[in-house]
Amino acid sequence: MVRTGFSLKPGKRVLYLTKDPDVIRRQLRGELDLGPDDVGIADLLDDINTDAMTPGWVCFDHLPGEIAVNAYAGLVVDGERLFEPRALMDGGFQIIVSGHRKGVGSSRETAVQAEKWSGIELAIAASFAPIHARNNINQGVLMGDHDLLRRVAAGEEIPIDDFTAEHDPITALIIRHGGLFPFVRALQAG
Repeated sequence: MVRTGFSLKPGKRVLYLTKDPDVIRRQLRGELDLGPDDVGIADLLDDINTDAMTPGWVCFDHLPGEIAVNAYAGLVVDGERLFEPRALMDGGFQIIVSGHRKGVGSSRETAVQAEKWSGIELAIAASFAPIHARNNINQGVLMGDHDLLRRVAAGEEIPIDDFTAEHDPITALIIRHGGLFPFVRALQAG
């Protein structure tokens, strides 16, 4: 199936990874829904590394669905996990939002798998680490900036061309097909 666009599905939510751990906890528990006017870029976590998204011990699970159970297990505040097991999976989130340089560090593919298999289809950040960005493309997770988030929050369906415009033709096809594996299957099918 070739993508034509992206919109927030009814009943799905946006998770803002704020610098305030209590705000994250309240969102995870379903007590708080935020919008782009509620959170500025300066309020969001910067430099979320892939070790926080999937610490080394999480990577011993080889199935993406199992990896997703412990998404963000490395975000620890006062010695305790900010994300309990299944917190991201069970939160009904379709979009995740952070600040600058998302995905720095070891650039583990499991970091993107943890988000994708938890239901995340769009990652919003002020900027992405290059290898992490490529992992998002290959796994089929769309990426955008905070201006795009405002459009989505306003109910707009974002054309797929807005996600592919700055990419080479092959990368654009990978994005349109939802990731590297669906692209290869489509290529094999002619």
